[in-house]
Amino acid sequence: WIDRDSFQKEVLRRQLAVESPHLDSNDIVFLDRGLFDGEAYYICDGLAVPEHFSTLPSTRYSLALIIEELSFFDNNGVRFEDLDFTRKITPVIESCYTSRDIKTARVPAMPPLERVDFVLRSVLRLAEIPSRRQRVPALMNNLVFAT
Repeated sequence: WIDRDSFQKEVLRRQLAVESPHLDSNDIVFLDRGLFDGEAYYICDGLAVPEHFSTLPSTRYSLALIIEELSFFDNNGVRFEDLDFTRKITPVIESCYTSRDIKTARVPAMPPLERVDFVLRSVLRLAEIPSRRQRVPALMNNLVFAT
């Protein structure tokens, strides 16, 4: 965590490993993070964004869901970010996906079951578009937005 560049490179390596088994699947897959979250962290940390982010495949995502901040946000000793950082990075994460023509949807703060319904409706609407069925939706459920 102290060496942010090395940390983000390791996060990217792990994200690629998590996603690789799903690349040839026609199933809808939810991911806790996506490849371009790391780019947002580089930007927010004021670090140069490594060139490899421009070569990552954006076509594997159909949708990035941005979970809006919850009223009961707390720092539980596991999170390193605070609410101010959450408010700073959320639009940057969204921009990292929209700049690659990946559809995003903001999931409003609401009770958990309502959020589940909202997410499922959003994904099912998108899944009805045949050309997008081959792509994997990414659920952007940042650690600071734990549900």
